[in-house]
Amino acid sequence: MPPPTSLFAVALLSLDGVGRVTAHRLLERFPTAEAVRTAPREQVLLRLKGVAHADRTVDAICDPAFDEATEAARAQVAALAGRQIHVLTPGATGWPPGLDALDRADRPVVLYAFGDLAALAWPSLSVLASAPLAAEPFERAQDVARAVLARGRGLVVGAAHGVDLALQKLSLAASVPAVAVVGAGLARLERSMRPGATALTKAGGLLVSPFPMAHGPFEHDDRERAFVQAAIGRAVLAVAPPPGSPEDRALAWASDAGRTVGLLPPAPPDATWSASALPVDDPHAVAEWVA
Repeated sequence: MPPPTSLFAVALLSLDGVGRVTAHRLLERFPTAEAVRTAPREQVLLRLKGVAHADRTVDAICDPAFDEATEAARAQVAALAGRQIHVLTPGATGWPPGLDALDRADRPVVLYAFGDLAALAWPSLSVLASAPLAAEPFERAQDVARAVLARGRGLVVGAAHGVDLALQKLSLAASVPAVAVVGAGLARLERSMRPGATALTKAGGLLVSPFPMAHGPFEHDDRERAFVQAAIGRAVLAVAPPPGSPEDRALAWASDAGRTVGLLPPAPPDATWSASALPVDDPHAVAEWVA
């Protein structure tokens, strides 16, 4: 049975004009629709100060018709559970605590996951690399991954061809569960990536997505994928991110958030975060960052 807060979160996102910021502001103070309805209206509106159409949103939640949205959310979550897909929301069991450090505008309200949720609790290194990679950084990223996996630490990677797929295969060979973040809804995972995804989940790994099941793929969503990928791991490894790329921006966030950021030299030009990053000269030292 999904917790009431999760149902409220899913139902909230069905309302016109409700996005991440509005949903998070409400969920941080009011865990259910009933909590909104029983609170003084002024208190709820104060929580939504500055949010467009706040009055309309509160009216919609207080309307008895919102109960239908909640029941629709319950049916949706139950249907996904029947397909072994987890629906995670802030504060619920399995929710990756690292996501809470993201700004509201970048933090998912719902995270969809397929596989073993225990992989999210594994001490892991997020590897941010933008394909295509040149041969040298590609090989060095794998050297770091092998050293991390040899110490029983996991990897948080993307779900694309190239270095993501290579690191997934290394995780399988090492029998260490990996987390792969998909830049679209889980149902829209690229067909050629599905055999690898099946192998990953059968080996105790996990596919996650901050997008609804049938969403995308859209190029502009890659930024959110990179931020989620960076936030889940205990430390982050930068592998030749192009300036201004989603990976570059996610690394800037990780540095500002106080995460340990490792860098495979040379530093990207004009990367503000690279000055505080730790150069990776010894791949075996990286495993200590995620202990």
